[in-house]
Amino acid sequence: MNENSFQKLKRSELEKVTTRMIHVGRGFQSSVRLIEIDGERAAVKDYINAPRAFRTFVAPWLLNREERALRVLEDVEGVPGVFARIDRCALAMEYVEGTPMDHYSLGELAPEVFVAAQKTIDAVHARGVSHCDLKRRSNLILTPHGEVVLIDFAAAIVGKRVLNPCANWLQREMAQVDNKSVPRLKKFVAPQLLTDEDKHKLATPTVLERWARKLFNR
Repeated sequence: MNENSFQKLKRSELEKVTTRMIHVGRGFQSSVRLIEIDGERAAVKDYINAPRAFRTFVAPWLLNREERALRVLEDVEGVPGVFARIDRCALAMEYVEGTPMDHYSLGELAPEVFVAAQKTIDAVHARGVSHCDLKRRSNLILTPHGEVVLIDFAAAIVGKRVLNPCANWLQREMAQVDNKSVPRLKKFVAPQLLTDEDKHKLATPTVLERWARKLFNR
């Protein structure tokens, strides 16, 4: 890919290179558009239509988190590449063609899909990153080639930081929460594939989940 294809893109040019809207965000949500430049495609996550205070203070922080995580995960199979930061509110990333896992119903996923999903999650954790939002099955994408790709790293935590033991601890704890996502997916679409280990993960709250339950009195 031409390194400069998306790095030189300006907000004023976004409409011109947009081929379709993938998702139209409402409220505090981001919009996602598919763009194409010189035959290369990218997905642009954009908060420009969010409420003013949110897009001014929160959106840049969320995109900073996502960009940092994606750069740490560069070349990890099953994670989109990051192309360019267009401005404070927009980030261009590799476009992934596929179907979100929340579109599938009972019996529609082959057993190997769950193996592929866990393999991707394990690779992300091996780089010291936790996704932190895999409870949303829509953040796992199944490609036409049977690969599982994780998207939306806005909540991700990057660990393995020499001078930040708190972040390192939080990343490791959130990895345990991430690891419940495949058993949870099985529960919805392939309960017959749940192993005893899967059932134990689902039934046993992590440290952070126990804290959250106490905090919210659940």
